[in-house]
Amino acid sequence: MKTCPLCHSQPLQLALTAPDYRFGGRGQHQVWRCLHCGLGVTLPPLSGPELAAAYPADYEPYQPKNRQPSVFHQRLAATLLRTYGYDQPAAFSLPAFLARPLAHIRGWVWSPPPAPPGRLLDVGCGSGVYGARLISLGWRVDGIEPDPVAAERARKAGLQVQTCSLLDAELPAASYDAITLWHTLEHLDDPVAALHRLRPALAADGVLLLEVPNWSGMVARRTGPYWFHLDLPRHRLHFTPASLALALEQAGFRIVRLQHIPNPHGLAGAIAYRRNRKRTRPALALGWLIGILAALCKRSDVIRVLAEGNKTGRN
Repeated sequence: MKTCPLCHSQPLQLALTAPDYRFGGRGQHQVWRCLHCGLGVTLPPLSGPELAAAYPADYEPYQPKNRQPSVFHQRLAATLLRTYGYDQPAAFSLPAFLARPLAHIRGWVWSPPPAPPGRLLDVGCGSGVYGARLISLGWRVDGIEPDPVAAERARKAGLQVQTCSLLDAELPAASYDAITLWHTLEHLDDPVAALHRLRPALAADGVLLLEVPNWSGMVARRTGPYWFHLDLPRHRLHFTPASLALALEQAGFRIVRLQHIPNPHGLAGAIAYRRNRKRTRPALALGWLIGILAALCKRSDVIRVLAEGNKTGRN
């Protein structure tokens, strides 16, 4: 009998069946829903050569970033960073009443940990794009990345990277001021074991930043097996706000802030998959519009959490 990896409840209910729309892999993959905590689980999980084949060389997180941001986006990023406490040049041509809202929107795409900079661990760092930006802000960045090619690219970007799984990594106790997992937790088999592994490595006043797709979001519910962020079979787990909160609580974390982040790709990708064509600009524009409305209703495609260690019971 199938068991939930989060709350260990039985039985699970078959929610949907879908192929690998992204890379066209063989076969169908099933997602089962826990009737107790709401977590979705991809079963059976892939392993060995099948799992490796699901992450081809052109998998986007493994790619280096070649395009340089425009001057406008650099200034917008500087405004965003000032709101997080970073010392950035004050020169910004837009009026303050426009600059701050635009910087807030910029934060939907990229979010740094709060200043001041210290030591950071990026779990699932890919090619090191995020970590390299933090290094430029004064952070010392370590990474964990199981793919050797992506890990080497991250090293060239300046990160100190362990090429292994999270459970096999060496993590010094109380050594990190911030730990980040950007769309990483959904790729793992046991969310509590993963988060529990990180808890002792966080400094007393350190923070955990993570982002995952929201399986209970408006677009996810409407598009079903075509939802872009389902990303079968790479995504082993499919979180709701409640199931993510449960995983963090069981691992010894306390949520400080949970945000619903607009994202256009869930809908734009679903339209493309259903029509068997590439994503279009009109679909992305519609995705942004629906994504913003969904976020306002707290049913967005993506949820972002800032958490800290539970001071009452340090694990």
